[in-house]
Amino acid sequence: MAFIAPTAIVDPAADLGEGVTIEDYAVIRGNVKIGRGSVVRTHSVVQGAAVIGNNAIIGPGAYLGFEPQSVNFRENPDKPTWLVIGDDVVVREGARLNRASIPGLEHATRIGNHCYIMGGAHVGHDCVLGDHVIVADSCLIGGHCRIAERVFLGGGCGVHQFVQIGRLAMIGGNEPFTHDVPPFAALRYGRLKGYNAVGCRRAHISPEAITAIRAAYLRLRTRRTMSAAIDSIRRDVPDLPEIREFVDFILNSR
Repeated sequence: MAFIAPTAIVDPAADLGEGVTIEDYAVIRGNVKIGRGSVVRTHSVVQGAAVIGNNAIIGPGAYLGFEPQSVNFRENPDKPTWLVIGDDVVVREGARLNRASIPGLEHATRIGNHCYIMGGAHVGHDCVLGDHVIVADSCLIGGHCRIAERVFLGGGCGVHQFVQIGRLAMIGGNEPFTHDVPPFAALRYGRLKGYNAVGCRRAHISPEAITAIRAAYLRLRTRRTMSAAIDSIRRDVPDLPEIREFVDFILNSR
C-alpha cells in the first residue's frame, strides 16, 4: 500500500500504486495516477489529468500537471488535457512540467523513461521527450518541442517553441536556439560545433558509423548550400542507418 504523510493532501480521485510515498506537505490534486514505488517529495504539487510511471522521484518542490502557459488555453473539465511521465524518471526541485494544450491522452505532454529533469527546468505544454533525455538546471523548453532519445540539454539553455532535436544531440549550457538540431549534433556558441563524439561512443554506436557521422558533419560545414551537402553525403558517405536518420531529419526539418 501507499504511504501518505499526515501533512500531505491527496485527492480521493488519485490512484496510487503499490509502495508509493507522498511526503510531508505534498499535494496531489485531481485525476492523477502514480505508478508503484514512486516518491513525491515534500512541497511538490501534482495536478491532473496526469500519469506518473513506476519508480519516479518527484521534487522536492516540483510542479507537475499545471495548465499550459498559453493565453489561448481555456480549461474544460469534460475535455481534460494530460501530462504523461514514464518509468524511472527524476524531476528535481523547482522543475515545472505543464499539461498539453490539446485535449486527449494521445496529445499529452510526454516524458519518456529514464529522463532526468534537473532543478528549475521547465518543460512546456505539448512537448514530447524521448527516453534517457537529460535536461540540466534552469533549461527552458518552449511548447510543442520534440526531443529525441538521449539528448543532453545544458544548464540554462533556451529551446524555442516547435523546435525538434534529433537523437543523441548535445546542447551547450546557456545556449538559446530557435532552429532544429539534427541527430548526433554538438551545438555551442549559436552554431553546430560538430558531432557529439562522446555521446555516440557512450551509446555504443559502431566505430564505422561514428566515422560516417563525422564525415557527414564535415560536409555539412564545408559545402556552400544544404542541397550540396546532402548530395555529397549521399554520394560519398556510407549508406548506414545513422546516416539515413541524419539525412531524413534534415530533409523533414521545418
